[in-house]
Order: sequence, then C-alpha cells, then structure tokens
Amino acid sequence: MENLCNSLVVEILFRLPFKSAVMCKSINKRFNTLISDPKFVAKLTLRKSSILHCSYNPTEFYFNLPLYDPHYSEKATLTSVVLPLTCRVLAYCNGLLLLHLSRHGFLVLNPITKRYQVIEKHRFHRKAIGLAVEPITHSVHHFKVVCIDMECPENVYGFKIFSSDTMSWTTSETKLSCIASKFFYNSLPIYSHGSLHWLRKCGDIVVFDVEKEEARIIKLPPDLPLPFTYSKSRFGESKGLLTLISTSGEEISVWILNNDNEKVEWVVKNRITSILDCEWPIRIPIFYDGERLVLHQRRVEHKGELRMYDIVADKWRKIGMLGTKLDNIRIFLPFVPSLAEVKTASHVYNYRSMRPDKVIDQCIHELSLLLKEDGPSFLPSWCFQPEKIVDLN
Repeated sequence: MENLCNSLVVEILFRLPFKSAVMCKSINKRFNTLISDPKFVAKLTLRKSSILHCSYNPTEFYFNLPLYDPHYSEKATLTSVVLPLTCRVLAYCNGLLLLHLSRHGFLVLNPITKRYQVIEKHRFHRKAIGLAVEPITHSVHHFKVVCIDMECPENVYGFKIFSSDTMSWTTSETKLSCIASKFFYNSLPIYSHGSLHWLRKCGDIVVFDVEKEEARIIKLPPDLPLPFTYSKSRFGESKGLLTLISTSGEEISVWILNNDNEKVEWVVKNRITSILDCEWPIRIPIFYDGERLVLHQRRVEHKGELRMYDIVADKWRKIGMLGTKLDNIRIFLPFVPSLAEVKTASHVYNYRSMRPDKVIDQCIHELSLLLKEDGPSFLPSWCFQPEKIVDLN
C-alpha cells in the first residue's frame, strides 16, 4: 500500500463499507490525512447514500439499492426487516432520524453509530414535527426538534422547540396566522438554509426559521398540477434548494425554489419528456439530486421496479425490483450516512415517557443493521452498544 498513489488508495477506500473506510484512519498518518480531508468525506458519504423506504403497515422498513452500487444488478431487490414495534420516521436531517416508537415516545437516532437521545413528550396538540441538525464538530451534531402546535382559533399555529443544548422544550413566542389545512404526511419536512419546511394539502408550505424563530408561508408554483399526491409528486431538497417534482403521462417536471436576495421564486429546473413506455402506469418520484431522478414504477396491486434517469446523458436504466407490495404510507427518504454522534444528556433514561427496554434496543439494532453495509460479523462488539460513544478520531 505504501507504493500506491493517493488517488488509487482513495479509490480502494471508496469500495469499503462506510464505517470500515473511516476506521482506516488509525492505520497511519497518511491514511488519517486522506480520510480526514472534507472533500473525501463528502464524496464517501455521497457514494454510500441510499434510499430508505418506511412502511407503517406492517411495521417494516425497506432499504433500497445503493445509489452508487459497484455490484449493480437489475435483479437485485430491497432488503427488509420487520421491527418488533411500530416505529415511524417523522423526519430526517444530516444522517440523523427522528423516530416515534409506539407507546414509548420520540427519539433522535444515528442508525450508523446507534447513538440516540430520547425526547421527553409533552401534552400538546401536535400538528407537525421536524428535525433541524447542525454540526458542532466533526463528531458531534447539535439538533432541535420543532413541533407545530394548534392554537385557538384553529387558523393560528404556535411552535414548541426541543434543543439538544438544554435537553428541554421551550415555547416560542412566534404565532402564524393562516388558513386551516392538513399537513401532507407522506412528505417529510425539509430542513434547508436554517429553516424547516412543511408541505400542506391546501397548496402551500409552512416555513420556520429555527434560530430566528420566524414563521411564514410560501405558495407552491401556480402551474404545479394539484392535488399534490404521493402517487405522482415529490417534495424534497437538492443541493440546499427545495424541490417539487410532478409526473404525468407526457413529462416529468422539476421546480426549485430560489431564495436569492430574499426573493422567493419557483423556477422550472427540468422538464423530462423522454418518458418510459406505458407498461407501468403509476410512476412515483422518490429521489432527485439535480443529476439523477429515481422513479418507483408499478401497476395497481403489483410490486413494481425502480428506474434511474441520468439527466445529463438523457438515459434511463433499471436499478432494482421491489420485493413486496407497498401500503398506502410510502415515505422514501434519501439516506446519507454519518458517524457524527448525537449529543445526549447523562440522564437519558430518566424520562418518564420512555425507559430502557430490550424491545427498543432490538428495534435500533435492526435499523442499524439494515442501514449498514458492514454486517454484524464484521464490526466489533462495541459497535452494537447504543449507550457507548465511539470516537474514531
């Protein structure tokens, strides 16, 4: 290895499982320098990114083929686990998941390190919830959980914030008056440019600046086909910009939200007219990053397949098959792994809303295995202890 050039060493590291590649920092100073380079970390996490499908009935989670798969096969199917309790993904941000465990409460989890923080539950009329994550250091993330609370009258929203700095809830003085509407629960909230964004069924987005504690409403593009439904649309983020995707029999349209100079404007980024044949009448957009688009295609009551479109090359290719039929809750979230630890309190188990439970540990363990490439036989035993902090620096 000493005689290999850096570019070749980096390429070898890219082919290792995510956590294994990072653990190579301890080999020598050269590896430590290469792996500590922010450009290497960014490219490594991008190569290890995948799509997590969350199904609520039954309580199964499906992890899709990696978006960058050196062992690509058209016959590959999703791997899945059945969790021991109902576990819903409420939000995702920078490698961390906000989960709701039935009869237990909320927790913020890094499924790669298995480090998590229990969130104390309060009695309020939660309409929506979101997760905002900002890095403190390379190994620790600061996070806030924001709940939209229904005030009286019904057209007024209040906001409650849980901070990892104080490990407690606070009530924001901010109030937002708007028309009453339900939130679109098949679209997870998006954290971008310091603000959380929730999509509503009336055709707008509730925006909350987490630091300034300011709220506002953004309207959807006037030419966006409505209603905005999971079977033909997607609300997401690409390179820091909010995106909306709409599919039809003739084309796939992608809008991005420009926030330059405080001017809010929706702009059509892509119009894809090279639509596949009508073999699959249902086309659900599940991923977009500005360069690639992934569709879940299926017929009614059929399992379906996954197709990726290369925007630059103007070319479609099959990337996998769905191994089972899906339910009506179809959340597909792009998952980018991170080794950053969740900032936790020493009294993590003292909350009345959630106590140490083997079922919870089993649930976290199953999710961790699902999202790891390493597998249980490769990693040392300390990687499976959620109460321990792993410092690879």
